[in-house]
Amino acid sequence: MKKIHVFLVAILTLTMVGCQEHMISKENLPQPAIDFAYEVINDTVYNLDYYAGCEVRIFPTVSLATDCDWEINDGRSFKGQDTLICKFPNAGDYVITAYANGGQKSHPIQIAAIRPIVTLIQEDSICTVDESYISFDVELPNPEGLEAEFQWTFPVVRDERGEVLTDYKGVNPGRVVFTKSGSQPVKLQVVLGGKPLDLVTKNVQVALKEPAPTLYYAVKNGNIMARKLTDLATAEKYDMGVSSGQHPFNLVFAENTLYILNPGKQFNYVNDENGVMGDGSITAMAADASAISTVISNVGGPAFQDPFYGYVDGDKLYYSDRNTGIFSIPLNTRNQVWSLASYPYFVQNAQLGYYGKGLAYGAITGGICKVEGTWYWSKTFNGQGIWRFVDADILPDASSYDKAAKPAAGEILTAFYIKAMAYDENNKLFYFTTYDLANGIYCLTYDQLQDATFMKGLGSASDLKTYQLTGSVELLPIIESGKDEGSSGEYAGICQLAIDKATGDVYFAYRSSEKSESGLYRYDYLKESFDIIPDTKGVEIYGIAINQDSTKLF
Repeated sequence: MKKIHVFLVAILTLTMVGCQEHMISKENLPQPAIDFAYEVINDTVYNLDYYAGCEVRIFPTVSLATDCDWEINDGRSFKGQDTLICKFPNAGDYVITAYANGGQKSHPIQIAAIRPIVTLIQEDSICTVDESYISFDVELPNPEGLEAEFQWTFPVVRDERGEVLTDYKGVNPGRVVFTKSGSQPVKLQVVLGGKPLDLVTKNVQVALKEPAPTLYYAVKNGNIMARKLTDLATAEKYDMGVSSGQHPFNLVFAENTLYILNPGKQFNYVNDENGVMGDGSITAMAADASAISTVISNVGGPAFQDPFYGYVDGDKLYYSDRNTGIFSIPLNTRNQVWSLASYPYFVQNAQLGYYGKGLAYGAITGGICKVEGTWYWSKTFNGQGIWRFVDADILPDASSYDKAAKPAAGEILTAFYIKAMAYDENNKLFYFTTYDLANGIYCLTYDQLQDATFMKGLGSASDLKTYQLTGSVELLPIIESGKDEGSSGEYAGICQLAIDKATGDVYFAYRSSEKSESGLYRYDYLKESFDIIPDTKGVEIYGIAINQDSTKLF
């Protein structure tokens, strides 16, 4: 449809006063000195308005008593033309100025770059590897009718004849089927009138033939990615097209939704006297990234109340702030702004009988999780170790801690800086990391956790070494100032552990001071060895989470 931009609309309210001779005549109304509109000529050639190379008719919308002069801010000027027809060969923001009737008027016009519009035509509800055909529709705005060349580049696909296709020259490559799962990029380079246009890339999300759980992970300065938990040698990655945020330390998956916990740019100590330096938030992403929404935001709130580490229990998301406590919100919370009045603490340091008896003010939080109904809350400063409690241990009055007994579950591993934890409820195994010990992933049985004498015997690195997970990878932690983000007690090395309940395998993102050793790793439960997931070596990753439900795609 042809669009005409008209910029002056006169609204005249006529007041009837007695008889007709009192009506204001049109000739006596105030008239603008000059105004104009513009429209594309022959826009049926390419459907959408104002692409580079189009011809535009510019015309006055008021009666002219004198000739009209025109100027365009690209240096062009035109004298004595009541109606101007001109071409805009390049994309950009222009300003047109008209001079007539002793006045002048300017209006902007935006000229868009020509870019092919590529539409994927998917024949099945999901595109399955080696089974589903995809075809492509291309619309190319071409107002000047220039000669166009089309060059397609594919990952490995097969055409309808079963022949392998990696590239194709022409506007329509026909139906193709993908031979690998994951995000498969299809690229189209168009040369129009001898000039290459911007490269167009379309990611096709290709599903597995057989269902499998899905692992999500947050790449530093990148996007949320996903992998199907199949053979690591053949697993392909999916780019979900959703930004990871600045420091997504934890990802939590529940009810077909990925919750992204991000304390923002500032996550270690800052002097926030006015309580306005917070910049963290929790984001909810649908499993297939079809919908994104904010759960709760702390932007402009106290910096230390940004969300750091999370855990889902039932229909609630529990998340910790930097050092004071843990909040609880319903999983369906959306588009809320945090305040202490609206979202009080589920528990604070001073609401446990540990406070003043080993757990002190400013105790920096590590991970949180639940083990057989008991909360495990790790600390990396001013009371390091894991502080266990049940809901009934939470004091209603934060000032009564000195009179309260310690929770019966008791504290454990107080000689160590515990950063991340995960519990394998099927095999009754508890995995945890320390940020200051080499090969810092350890495993204890549930029975060992409950044995007070055994736990008291773990007082030094040599005591803990027996319970290290060992393998082909030496995990050297980041504890030197300047080699990683954060400060003592807050280095972002291994931020989170995730367990595949079907296999017992443990996944974690390892961030090394030697960046080339960073990546996404798996501890194989049966083989008792480490593997690195293909294509992640040298990639820095924060939080990870698993959708335990087996699906072909997401």
